Amino acid sequence: MLLQIPTPRDPAYWDPAKLVAEEKRVFEICNGCRLCFNLCPSFPALFKAVDALDVSDEARHIVASTPAESSSSHGGDGGHGEHHVAEVRADVKGQVEALEKLPQSVHQEVVDLCYQCKLCDPICPYTPPHEFAVDFPRLMLRHKAIDAKANGVKLSDRLLGDPDLVGRVGTLTPALANFGAKLKPGRIGMEMVLGVHRDRQLPEFASETFLSWFKKRHPTQPRPQDVSGPKVVLFYTCSVQWNVPKVGHAAVEVLERNGFTVFAPELKCCGMPALDGGDVPRATSWAKHDIEVLLPYVEAGCDVLSPGPTCSYMMKKEWPDYVGSEAAEKVAKHSFDLMEYLFLLRKDGKLKEDFSVDVGSIGYHVPCHLKVQKIGFRSRDVMKRLPGAEITLVDKCSCMDGTWGMKTEFYELSKKGAQPLLEQLTEHKPKTLSSDCLIAKLQIEEGTGQEVLHPIEIVWKAYGGKVD
Repeated sequence: MLLQIPTPRDPAYWDPAKLVAEEKRVFEICNGCRLCFNLCPSFPALFKAVDALDVSDEARHIVASTPAESSSSHGGDGGHGEHHVAEVRADVKGQVEALEKLPQSVHQEVVDLCYQCKLCDPICPYTPPHEFAVDFPRLMLRHKAIDAKANGVKLSDRLLGDPDLVGRVGTLTPALANFGAKLKPGRIGMEMVLGVHRDRQLPEFASETFLSWFKKRHPTQPRPQDVSGPKVVLFYTCSVQWNVPKVGHAAVEVLERNGFTVFAPELKCCGMPALDGGDVPRATSWAKHDIEVLLPYVEAGCDVLSPGPTCSYMMKKEWPDYVGSEAAEKVAKHSFDLMEYLFLLRKDGKLKEDFSVDVGSIGYHVPCHLKVQKIGFRSRDVMKRLPGAEITLVDKCSCMDGTWGMKTEFYELSKKGAQPLLEQLTEHKPKTLSSDCLIAKLQIEEGTGQEVLHPIEIVWKAYGGKVD
């Protein structure tokens, strides 16, 4: 019988004792495997802590006769996960004994250092339906959720986990908000109150939100069931709505050029920022709202497209499990990453390729949350068909996870982890830097001083469209 991982809808999910037992079980499996030693900082922290524990004399004897392993990094996505091999390897024998001694402070450190890149999921040989049923990222979120339920959501997590609230406030007076975010006194205050590092580049607030622009473009729209041609609904993302509406503009322009009717109803955040702070009730509430809004469009024959890898991941993977409804499953089955959808159109011969502008050399960053969807490098595949395209694909993590990389305690670690990405992106001095992830965009722009475009902006530019 396969082990069933509880969801937030199960009472067992919220049991602190069962959480600790599950962490020990998963840590034991991860410690014995160590395939993820060079990903996020969580795994090196775990392995180093276990290796430092005393184990039995029998284990020491076995270790003494066991060849030493290499301690060099294999260049994983994080680029900063150095593998520490202690003189005594607790995972050779005495592993369970060592894990039992692991203090809860180590459990907490492992949770804090996980920034939900989720890259361990496609690499792990023990994810469901394997009998071991290891889901490390969700286990980390479960720990945060139980902690938040017991102690409340931290103020910084509550505010940073609500991008719609921050966006609404910031776009009331965007010029003033953007100016204030650059002043040192304001940044010091933000660091003290919210824990956002004073040097972290922040997204600017737009003078006109995406929805305002869209409603001016389409003051009235037909009901989706009354449209007979190709039609899609755009899950535009919080970042597009409040900070980078030009990505949404480009998406609408490209889709409409290809004969689609595009719908953009009012939606809430996908929920991932709230999950990062352990606020499961709020994340689930937003997901339920969005599913309720999107379902009539899906039932009328629309696919749901998102230019944000985290949002498309949430719709496909997390909404069905956190909400657990037939409607969530139906929306998930019709949800696509925007560039994934364009690739499928091109594959079927339905994407217009009457491009007129050379795009030149492009340094393209592959977001982790696209890799986890296991759809291939579709943004690259679409862009390489553009006139004059010379693409350097960089498969390295930006180490941001939105709010994680913004926080004071993780800022330096985040920047250090992003160095392999920044070095490889700029190595050949490309004309344009690109990423689907508008959070990774902040890290790349801060580290390179060069603007980062979403792939859809580059496609629109190739059509001859103006990139704002």
